[in-house]
Amino acid sequence: MRAIIFANGQMECLPKGIHPFKKDDVIIAADGGLRFCKQEKIVPHYIVGDLDSVNKTQLIEMQKMGSQVMRYSAEKDATDLELSLQLALKKGVQEIILLSALGGRWDMTFSNVFLLASDFLNNIHVRLIDHNLEIFCIKGAGKVDLVQLKGSTISLLPLSTTAEGLRLQGMKYSLNNESLYMGTSRGLSNIIIDENASIQIKSGVLLVCLEK
Repeated sequence: MRAIIFANGQMECLPKGIHPFKKDDVIIAADGGLRFCKQEKIVPHYIVGDLDSVNKTQLIEMQKMGSQVMRYSAEKDATDLELSLQLALKKGVQEIILLSALGGRWDMTFSNVFLLASDFLNNIHVRLIDHNLEIFCIKGAGKVDLVQLKGSTISLLPLSTTAEGLRLQGMKYSLNNESLYMGTSRGLSNIIIDENASIQIKSGVLLVCLEK
């Protein structure tokens, strides 16, 4: 089971391969993300946030169609997207896909991306997808296989002080048990040259930006 969360960023249309949704998908609109649900004729299971960015007519319409509203005070310690992520975890999903999470305010965009590195998401696969861009985090020791993505551009950005023990296979610029450091640009703009590529890391937090 997975959650599809619509944030209050920018999105022209649903990315390829996202729709149609699966029967057991949990659809969540994070406040103003409701407008994308309306745009795509999707009725979310939950509408989450302080509702300061929601069209009231659309809100009433979605409620009549079965959406459950979870309203919070505007004076809260988490963004509407973070609250939506927390709700998704409570629903027992194994995967979370974030849509319309980029664009608009720069501070909100950075916050949305950095949420991928949050400790409370350590045990679940979270992907932020925007058109042909996919962003996800690798935390601690692990390996990610990148299959049938030959020709894609990939950038690696450490979100910890150091990402250690990096091994890149199937890419134009390989690494063999090396480190990347926060604030440097060495991991940018690599290219996948093999149908079976992979990223392996021993420790640290690594943000992966994959442009297909």
